[in-house]
Amino acid sequence: MARTETLTAYRCKFSYMQRNNPLIDECREDIKLGKDPEFTFSDFVAMYTENTNGVLIGKNSDRAIGLTNDRISTNESDGIDFWYVSPLAGKQGQPMTVFKRSTGKKYDFGADATALYNYHMFVYENNGKIIIIFHRQNGSGCKSVFLETANNILKTKGLKLEMNLIVPLADIEKDITPVKITLQCLRNDSSSDAADNIKRKKTVIRDMGLNLEVTDNSQVAGIIKNMQLGKVSKEAAFAQIKEIQGNSEDFNDAELKLKIGKRTRSVSWNDFENIVGVHDITEELHSAYARSKNFVDELTKLSNEYYHDIIESGVADDE
Repeated sequence: MARTETLTAYRCKFSYMQRNNPLIDECREDIKLGKDPEFTFSDFVAMYTENTNGVLIGKNSDRAIGLTNDRISTNESDGIDFWYVSPLAGKQGQPMTVFKRSTGKKYDFGADATALYNYHMFVYENNGKIIIIFHRQNGSGCKSVFLETANNILKTKGLKLEMNLIVPLADIEKDITPVKITLQCLRNDSSSDAADNIKRKKTVIRDMGLNLEVTDNSQVAGIIKNMQLGKVSKEAAFAQIKEIQGNSEDFNDAELKLKIGKRTRSVSWNDFENIVGVHDITEELHSAYARSKNFVDELTKLSNEYYHDIIESGVADDE
């Protein structure tokens, strides 16, 4: 089966940290007035690459990422600043075996090794508005570890990177309806065996299910719909749902039951965007690559087309 190629877009902005800001005295007035920091993607790239000449570890995403200046190219066209970013990223903390087909030899590496692969990001900045488009193959991408490590670096300056999912119009029109949400209180289990901890086993302490097809839970359904439309981030949506539910402060995850056409499917809260926020380019990319044999060039063209479709549709406009 041919691998699936998708693009996922996010509306991005740099903002001040509201808590534990090391520069709170310097930016207190701007925070009070609701001003955004004067910080561009170029400023961010300079900070990020300075820290990723080595490999950064994302503890929450359980992945590693490395990015050097030679893996970034930039240009400007029609007033739009563009960056092509190709980080190396992959799973870390797990023993692995590499098989070299030309010699038939196997090479074993311990848990201190990291397997890194090429990934692709496309960044567009126009009049201070930033859109980042991530390429994924078969559901694998670098977004989570990129965002986590970016914010670990930015917090030293009292800043954070916010990313809100942009849902393609085709997905908005697609028949995907959340019918139930189950709020969960999860506990990370630990083990004396380090190998057991790699997968970070979790136990559900308690849960609470809400039927989204009844009027009583219409407010929760509305919040999830706004997340589906890209109007609110999943973090903000989760906080809003907990706020309107009594005794829900200890819930730290959720599961959604979706009706997709005539089928139903349950997905974790963090996987929801993988269902509704992807733009499938499999057929177009494979066909174009078969002709040109230039994967990055064809991928860039499709990303540019997707970006212009997003702008023209207005789906990425701030609410």
